[in-house]
Amino acid sequence: MTQDVVGKNLSDDFSRVQIPETNTYTGIHIGAIIVGGVIGIPAFLQASQIGSSLGLERATVAFLVGCFVLGSLGALTSYVGARTRFSTYMLTEFAFGRSGAKFVNFIIALSLVGWYGVISNVFAEAADLVIQDIYDLRIPLWIYVVSGSTLMTGVTISGFKGIDRLSLFLVPVMMLFLFYAAYLSWDDIGSWNKVSGEPVLNYSTAISSVVGGYIVGVVIQPDYSRFAKNIKHAMWAVFIALWIVQALVFFLAAIPSVATGESDLIRIMVTLGIGVPAFLLLLLSSWCSNVLCLYSSGLSMSTILVRAHLWQLILTIGIIGTAIAFMYSENYFISFLVLLGVAIPPVASIYVLNVILLRKGVCEISSLEEESAFNKEAFIAWLLAVIAGYTANEQVFSISGIATIDSIVIASLVYCGLNWSHIRRKE
Repeated sequence: MTQDVVGKNLSDDFSRVQIPETNTYTGIHIGAIIVGGVIGIPAFLQASQIGSSLGLERATVAFLVGCFVLGSLGALTSYVGARTRFSTYMLTEFAFGRSGAKFVNFIIALSLVGWYGVISNVFAEAADLVIQDIYDLRIPLWIYVVSGSTLMTGVTISGFKGIDRLSLFLVPVMMLFLFYAAYLSWDDIGSWNKVSGEPVLNYSTAISSVVGGYIVGVVIQPDYSRFAKNIKHAMWAVFIALWIVQALVFFLAAIPSVATGESDLIRIMVTLGIGVPAFLLLLLSSWCSNVLCLYSSGLSMSTILVRAHLWQLILTIGIIGTAIAFMYSENYFISFLVLLGVAIPPVASIYVLNVILLRKGVCEISSLEEESAFNKEAFIAWLLAVIAGYTANEQVFSISGIATIDSIVIASLVYCGLNWSHIRRKE
């Protein structure tokens, strides 16, 4: 590549090309970014609900099992990202075809920008609660939304390097706050089997909740693992981050809830007299989570709007996400996002199988021009997987009891079946 081309790819964070070896990072950097993404408001709510429904002992088992599933799936998508050095959205082009991938990538981007808006609005409302409690001061919600979104967009525009620095700095601070809140609540637990009222969750539902809560993050894992120093760094960093560290985050967040019977971790921290750490934890966790949403949605759109620079896409998506936050989207958008949560995971199984079985780990951009613009086998597998996931989610029929796992299994089986002759020829 010429120097001009290299410079353009670097400024666009290699959104449409492979990462060169000179721009790679160790597993510690990759793991810190993932941990920064899992420490957030959705995780706090999940941990509180599961902990209060099952008791701390049974909840811990659910956390470990659910996070093990996420870690195992994340290791697979990380392998593909580190092996090919391509983003999630370039991998979908190899699996679904150049034209077909545009639709898939748009769906992923829609999900991510939707979550960006929801998290921004929840952050604003929770921050308003904390500030009122500490300082008895009422600030318009739009100020929280705009200021928070400005911080998030500013870091994201700087690309992977900015996200890496943010995560390395903030993750230890956020973990410290979680440990502190758990420490203050520990003596009030009483029994590890203590539940708040009638249990509303069983093991299957709790594990499904844990898996579903971050499964989209597993799908977009190649966006970050493509920067890993090697495949071993990528796989172990993500496996440990999503299994051990994420389970620990859930455990720590559940302790105050079990001890107090309150489901809102931030409100609990305010009650414990640590309102300032509560506000900082809220700010930092929202910052880390939304930066990842914004970065990956920008990468996805870069495969659709190929003439636009990545920073332009990120800025535009940040503005759209902020507008969604002003619409109080969580009141009606969550159900749509849950549906997308069933639809998106099969995409990962399809692009993983495409790389491992059909391409034997070798993906070249030049080959895309010679292939079909629309891969019907991938779309058939995806459609049947979405139907299976939705059926399981509506409790009509399920193979595993977990809608996300059902959709992944069906996608894998159908895709391999439809491509069996090609797979045999590759052996």
